[in-house]
Amino acid sequence: MSSNSSVIGEYTTSGTTVNATFIKGPAFYALAVEGNDLFAASFRNGTISEYTTSGELLNASLISGLDGPTAMAVQGDDLFVANYGSGTIGEYTTSGETVNPSLISGLGGYVTALAVVPEPATLGLLALAGGGLLLRRRRT
Repeated sequence: MSSNSSVIGEYTTSGTTVNATFIKGPAFYALAVEGNDLFAASFRNGTISEYTTSGELLNASLISGLDGPTAMAVQGDDLFVANYGSGTIGEYTTSGETVNPSLISGLGGYVTALAVVPEPATLGLLALAGGGLLLRRRRT
């Protein structure tokens, strides 16, 4: 998948193409996987779609009303989404419920990557913003 591509391809970890057009949809921008669930962000539509890792569409608008989602990270039942337009990282459940749409705000930059880092007794959230900003959120 390239940024704003309308196709998600499937490949092996050795680089062999399994299916170059595994999932077709709106212009996707970011992916996240948890278990058998695949989440795909559409920057233009402001939505997160949910698929199975077998490619079956479960919900085309699991989360909607986002402001240009550019990156996602998932940990258990938590789905974190970076929004370009509002400069925020929102927290949602993997079932589509809003927990906190402005969990982190004031980023003002283009968040290009998110990662959840498990730590002893805490959960860290790392965000890479356009200016090289690295943030860490810990939940106790």
